Amino acid sequence: MKTIFITGTSSGIGKETVKFLSKKDFRVIATARNLESIKEFESLPNVVIMPLDLTDTKQIKEISSKVIKEYDIDILFNNAGYGIKAPLELTPEEDIRKNFETVVIGNMLLTQEFIPHFKKRKSGLILTTTSLAGIIALPLDGVYGAAKHALTSMCESIYYELKPFDVKVKIIIPGATQTAFKMNPFCIDGYEKANENQQDFLRDGKSEGADVSESVETIWEAITDNKDKIHYPSDKVALKLYNQYMEMGIEKYKEFFYKKMFL
Repeated sequence: MKTIFITGTSSGIGKETVKFLSKKDFRVIATARNLESIKEFESLPNVVIMPLDLTDTKQIKEISSKVIKEYDIDILFNNAGYGIKAPLELTPEEDIRKNFETVVIGNMLLTQEFIPHFKKRKSGLILTTTSLAGIIALPLDGVYGAAKHALTSMCESIYYELKPFDVKVKIIIPGATQTAFKMNPFCIDGYEKANENQQDFLRDGKSEGADVSESVETIWEAITDNKDKIHYPSDKVALKLYNQYMEMGIEKYKEFFYKKMFL
């Protein structure tokens, strides 16, 4: 039985992944800041729940040490996140810091704790949920996107560091997905139409984002395909937009995207 350690399981992609993997003969270590939010997992087979706040360095070390001693972890799934949507000039300092402390520093510190374990066993997978905003810079995502870009860069960097030890590093790249995860909204005066256009673009003209089941299927692919591959767009629309960006390149894309958002 393989064991996966997952952060951010109280809702959305994390929650559905726990439910899915518990049916696939995986032992799942499910974590969240508030244990009450994941208490329902206690009734699922092979699921262990633990508290974890990625802004609490002491807890990161304690929980990591505990699970590595008690379980032979095969997969670390960095899934916890924090969202902000606003023009950079209107984003309060405390929210900028909270975003980076959770998304970047918290995930980096947690990953640090697991790397020696994976190197020692010469196998394993570090899987991380980033975002399409961590590939394509989007208006009103200056803080959120910057954090996700940093996380993407971290993963691509440790890919090289861990490949000699047969440890895989992969990222899941969601776009607009139907989950309870919501961006923490701030004033977007003057950008209302651009925000509306952006949401429509990310949904590819559909009324709603991709079903979370598509993300779960992509996660299953990433943890079972045994491929030497880093980027996994999480659904059909995310894949379409990802490929479009990669094929056009930044200089052509910026002109194309600006017209879509503002003209």
